[in-house]
Amino acid sequence: MDRRLLVACCLALVALAGCSGGPGGPTPTAEDGTPTATPANGDGEPTETTNLTLSVGAEVEASALVRAHETALANESYAFRSGYGLASGAREQASTRLRADDGLFEIERFQYHPRRGEAAALYAREGREYVRFEDGPVTKTVAQPNRTAVPTGRQALVGVESLTVTDTIQRDGETRYVLTTGYDYETADQTLPYRRAVVDERGQIHNYTSGEYVPPESDRPGEGLLVSRWFDLSNVGETTVDEPDWLTDLRTTESDGLETVVVEHAALDTRFRVTGTDVDASVEAVTNDAVVGSDHVDESRASALIDLDIEGQVTNATVRVGYDSAALPGGASEQGLAVFVYNESLQTYLPLNTSLDTDAKVAVASRGPPVRYSSGGGPEQTLRPTLSDPTADRLVVAVMHAETWYAAFR
Repeated sequence: MDRRLLVACCLALVALAGCSGGPGGPTPTAEDGTPTATPANGDGEPTETTNLTLSVGAEVEASALVRAHETALANESYAFRSGYGLASGAREQASTRLRADDGLFEIERFQYHPRRGEAAALYAREGREYVRFEDGPVTKTVAQPNRTAVPTGRQALVGVESLTVTDTIQRDGETRYVLTTGYDYETADQTLPYRRAVVDERGQIHNYTSGEYVPPESDRPGEGLLVSRWFDLSNVGETTVDEPDWLTDLRTTESDGLETVVVEHAALDTRFRVTGTDVDASVEAVTNDAVVGSDHVDESRASALIDLDIEGQVTNATVRVGYDSAALPGGASEQGLAVFVYNESLQTYLPLNTSLDTDAKVAVASRGPPVRYSSGGGPEQTLRPTLSDPTADRLVVAVMHAETWYAAFR
């Protein structure tokens, strides 16, 4: 069936004019670590904790700086912001908060998935990744093996060989070191690479900016500092992350090692849970469909007709459907309700083993009892109706009163 996809939003402009930052990137100022006018001299000795030589004029290998930076962040909570500028002037931003005590981290960012749309939240914990997507009345949560590394800024320095300590500043009561490429941009007559990191005694990078500097006389369409990548750290050791209820529910009920997708459709009062490998699921209402709807169905059902769709190697699928007891046929008991699924081979509805919560007006089902049938006078065959068959072209379900349905069917 047709699947509605979300349209990726346009990304905003990040080209930065002159030597200042622009939207989505840090603006170099004296407060965030811009070099001061008077460099401080050092003796060139490595710091005790990092083995880095952090003194004005010293050259620092980028690989050693990254190692010191990640060592300083080990077992620390922190907030991490980053941005990526594109050649077109577009940008992408990400914001991550890491809680160190149990490895839980939250990522807030634009993330488009061709089947699931735009991510509203992403969390990772203990080797698992939990993502939430929202589209009108439909909410989809996904639990899967962790595919997102804890961000530290390592990727931003890929390809950088070394940086030079060009200045020191005072920030938050401590000395910080400004590392750059060492170029003199004021006298530049050609485009030059731009790298700038502000580092503390431990080698922890508090902010980093990279891009290129285009001199004013250049024939390039842009000039000044053009930022292509940046990140900054804040609230190191102080950041907290709370686990939302939806994550707790998904984490405590999912199958280990497999992917779990839960789709909730508020308007249909339906929750569809699918477990397997590389799975996806959707929930939609069935309207004006003569194939799966009939007068007998309408007389028997106490819920909407619901179209379920699944993809992937599915090991289990369960549906939870709310029902309206007022829609029951006269004199019918709620205890006679069951979830039925339409079977294309038999062109009829088959019952699933159903658990009822009459207080919450909810029916839950996954698979049904074996059904024996014969076709065209042939040998008797047996099938077991289930919701976990991804090869089925249609999975239409409804909560129906069993005796009313059987009477109508006969």
